[in-house]
Amino acid sequence: MQSLGHPTSASELRALAWTTLLVPMCAVYARSACRRLRPGWPRLAAILPTLPVFIYLPCLFNSYHLRLFSTFFHTWLAANKLVLLAFDLGPLKPSLPLLPFLLCTGLPIRLREGPQPTSHSASPGPSVADFLVPCGRSVLFLTGLALLFPHTGSLPLYVVHYLYCAQIFLTLDLVFSSVGLVAAAVLGSAMERQFRAPLVVASVNDFWGRQWNLMAVDLLRASAYKPVRDRWGRDAGVLAAFLMSGVLHELLYWYMTLEPPTGEMLLFFTLQAAFHVAERWARVAGLWRPPKAAAYLIGTTFMVVTISELFFGPFIRAGTDVRMIQEAADAVGLVRAVAKRLIVRLFGDASS
Repeated sequence: MQSLGHPTSASELRALAWTTLLVPMCAVYARSACRRLRPGWPRLAAILPTLPVFIYLPCLFNSYHLRLFSTFFHTWLAANKLVLLAFDLGPLKPSLPLLPFLLCTGLPIRLREGPQPTSHSASPGPSVADFLVPCGRSVLFLTGLALLFPHTGSLPLYVVHYLYCAQIFLTLDLVFSSVGLVAAAVLGSAMERQFRAPLVVASVNDFWGRQWNLMAVDLLRASAYKPVRDRWGRDAGVLAAFLMSGVLHELLYWYMTLEPPTGEMLLFFTLQAAFHVAERWARVAGLWRPPKAAAYLIGTTFMVVTISELFFGPFIRAGTDVRMIQEAADAVGLVRAVAKRLIVRLFGDASS
């Protein structure tokens, strides 16, 4: 089995430096080309040379977490946004000022649409507290999970995998909220929240449509769901969106393990699509209206079981979960060491 090299501060900082250089360069080029060319194939042909850069960027990182985020930020979101831009779709517009265009290309943020609020109107976008609260909550619970994971050997498998789900959600929410907070401060504009409460859901439709990673949902809707729906109908559009997500997760599996995809990601998302469509049919026919408590229990159990069996399985067999837990524990240890040093320095100076 191939494996990634051990991450060092020097290697990861070097990869971050290259990323910080290459992403804005590609974004500036794409914006300039799109301002000169009409939407459609001419724009796409001009943008195509940037796509290999976004596909390669995750390979610069040895840290599993940084490789994961680069895959999502660059290979998935940025490349998708630029392809949609070629056809005058999606969140990027050539008319955007340069700095918002750069940030929206390279980061998982979405500017609030519509007119800016006046002093007499409330802002429809989230406030600073809406980003600070999830950041604090995620840091607190991730620290608890890092301390808990070494002692989970006696817990049932599905409980451990539910804790994995919690770790993924809290990590992504922490990163997305932190990025949104910084971007809002830099741009002076409210950002949209990307996660709600996906750890307890009432249905498959609720999880994928209103709770989990709303930016990815929006991009899949624009790039796969709508074109297919307009030609072959709603159910075909749902299947296309989930299949595209499955292919992207197979690519993620390769980035994280350096092994050929197993097809289990594609099977997982195909199953989710089937239940998504079946659930909607059952609701329309009046066959699926369980009590609220039962809906949450059934929906959450279904998501945990299918994620456990099909989504986590390939990564666990490759040992990715062990490496990521160790990285998280190392990060917690680093934060504790830095905090201890600061406290000693502050209170030591005060006492002296």
